[in-house]
Amino acid sequence: MNIAKYNVVWATPSQDASGSMPLGNGAIGTNLWIEPNGDLCFYLSRTDSWGEFGQLYKVGRVRVSLHLPDGQPLLKGASFRWELDLQNGAAIITTHDGWVRFWVDAHQPAVKILAEAEREIRGSVSIEMWRKERRELPKGTERHSLHTDAPYPIYHGQDHYIHSDHHQIGWYHYNRESSWKNSLRQQGLDALIEKEDDPLIHRCFGGLIQGVNLQKKSEDTLCTASPSKQFSATVTCLCAQSESPQAWVNNIQDKAHTISDPSEPESWAKHTAWWSDFWDRSWIDADGCEAARKVSRGYALQRYMNACSGRGNYPIKFNGSIFTVDWNYDSDYAAMGSERFDADYRRWGPGYWHQNTRLPYWSMLYAGDFEMMRPYFDMYLKALPVAKERVNKFCGHEGATFIETMWFWGAYLEGNYGWSEADTDGAPNPSRRDPELEGHLPQNQYIRRHNSSGLEVVYHGLLFYRYTADDDFLVNTLLPIAAAVLDYYDKHFERRNGKLHISPSQVIEQWWISENPLPEICGLQACLKQLLALPENHCPSGKRQEWERLLNELPDIPTGERDEKTIFTPAETWEGPAKNMENPELYAVFPYHHCNLDSDDLEVGRETFYKRTYTHDKGWAQDGMQAALLGLEREARSSVVNRLTTPSAYARFPAFWGPSFDWIPDQDQGGSAAHAFQLMVMQSIGNRIHLLPAWPEHWTVDFKLNAPSGVSVHGRKEAGQELVYELTGEDSEEFEVVEVSAPPSICNR
Repeated sequence: MNIAKYNVVWATPSQDASGSMPLGNGAIGTNLWIEPNGDLCFYLSRTDSWGEFGQLYKVGRVRVSLHLPDGQPLLKGASFRWELDLQNGAAIITTHDGWVRFWVDAHQPAVKILAEAEREIRGSVSIEMWRKERRELPKGTERHSLHTDAPYPIYHGQDHYIHSDHHQIGWYHYNRESSWKNSLRQQGLDALIEKEDDPLIHRCFGGLIQGVNLQKKSEDTLCTASPSKQFSATVTCLCAQSESPQAWVNNIQDKAHTISDPSEPESWAKHTAWWSDFWDRSWIDADGCEAARKVSRGYALQRYMNACSGRGNYPIKFNGSIFTVDWNYDSDYAAMGSERFDADYRRWGPGYWHQNTRLPYWSMLYAGDFEMMRPYFDMYLKALPVAKERVNKFCGHEGATFIETMWFWGAYLEGNYGWSEADTDGAPNPSRRDPELEGHLPQNQYIRRHNSSGLEVVYHGLLFYRYTADDDFLVNTLLPIAAAVLDYYDKHFERRNGKLHISPSQVIEQWWISENPLPEICGLQACLKQLLALPENHCPSGKRQEWERLLNELPDIPTGERDEKTIFTPAETWEGPAKNMENPELYAVFPYHHCNLDSDDLEVGRETFYKRTYTHDKGWAQDGMQAALLGLEREARSSVVNRLTTPSAYARFPAFWGPSFDWIPDQDQGGSAAHAFQLMVMQSIGNRIHLLPAWPEHWTVDFKLNAPSGVSVHGRKEAGQELVYELTGEDSEEFEVVEVSAPPSICNR
């Protein structure tokens, strides 16, 4: 596939960061823009630059100015062209006088800038610091997004310049305080303070800038020592917990010595080789009409976004990833008002909300981007001690629950847990905690008994194992999580008539009072069946018998009748009113695949989809994926066309979606649509691979996607011709291929 045809090309500069272009290496990201005066500017970010209160800070902002001998900016004037080179993971800016190449090295923690011109140029690189002093956040939207109704001061800490005698400039942010201990104490988990390490305290992050022919002008600026036809600069970016700021400075200076200069051909070749391998793993290239081409481009750009932010130490943030900027945006949520804050702001803050976080990761299985999935699973493994301690202390038995909204270390977001009278010294607080609540439950009723997150993490991980056969991941990451999550359900709920009775419970955020919620039952069933399919020597001692018993004790997946048709229902019983805009009954289709193209209850799933209450299909909604899994071509097509061709009205880059319910760029919109597009092309069910199960008849396609057991599928369908395909991989003969004709859809029933 020629990925270059999806390059983003602009013929004009941008006014500000809202016109930025994303680049990254998976751990480090940048928002790059060229201003009308010819200056090259960028925000620098990481997946692990956590601040004192757990906020995910931008690392910094940098400005590069390049001028010709007559004072004319190199990047201003005739023939201006600014292109995102997808094949090589770089941006190229050209004018009639020269060019600049900008990239984040795929193998080194550094941003690299290389410029060449017909005439000699002078240049400067400057740090643009905005966290110049400690700033307390006033009550309101900005503070609410970080620590809701906190009874103590919340602030953004100060950045500092690096003082160096060398021809380098740099800056850092050092956490001298941490909210980690407070979060555990608030939630009665004090025992963990001595057992676990504080992940925030003494965390230090920043950048160091240097370059051939650059000399220090001031603490925040480097300038060229002499005019030259070539200009190069490197920004080394590091995050680590250090005993002191100086220790961190020594560390980054040592690291900077190992970074190759941007002009070095071998380093560039290694960088481009990584991106070439990435694009060769998988693709979907649709044609036949303008909509098909636009969807294919949106899919490629979303996958590119995943690659730019998916290889760091922490998962992709659903609400902006690492590409937040200072958007000029007034909220469509009346209660929030203006959201015109600096680039450190993101709506809903720094916590991980599982229903949102998961969505970019579902497309990574079919894409073969397995290394990008590890931070997602690793976070839940690291949070397991908190999840287990919570259940052990307050429930009195073994097990673990992963809550819907949590800090990356596993504690509730403090405002969701609720502040006790002691926390607030008796002062009134909107998030006052009910003193009668059990210690493992939060005050926030939207998530009070929303415990199904752990089940989906386990099921998702079991599919990851099917695709990768990574035994180390299975034994050391997945099985410890799976055993603890299943222990909770096994030990926490009573049996009625020999069957597990999940009550009190709720159905995700939608219904707050229920018995036997469908997401839990489908999730338990999906996890247990996959676990029991593992080779016996992979199961922990004694667990196979426990899991077989628990599977036999599961109640039936709840169904009901509507208009004389059988449909899935949210739970065995549930009480309203509805509290969100979700369709939990369709969790039988996605994410748990109980109802699929090969199942006996396929028509039940279709009827449930037709009769679903909420059809808004934006943000975190799952309509497109569910429609594709049910073989509903028109609904799936409508969903991906809407999602993958509609960028934010507040951004220039065509894959900066949102804000929808969350923030810009919204990773739920793109993540959900990317997987829906894959499912229109291919679905792997057991040992059967369904090809084009929800594909528009008039669209052509060339694709390569991944199936379990290391098998890949390459297919092509031209206009008026039959599908041609090939399976490769050692176990390819174990799969049966099914070519599917999509059934009638809701739109023409």
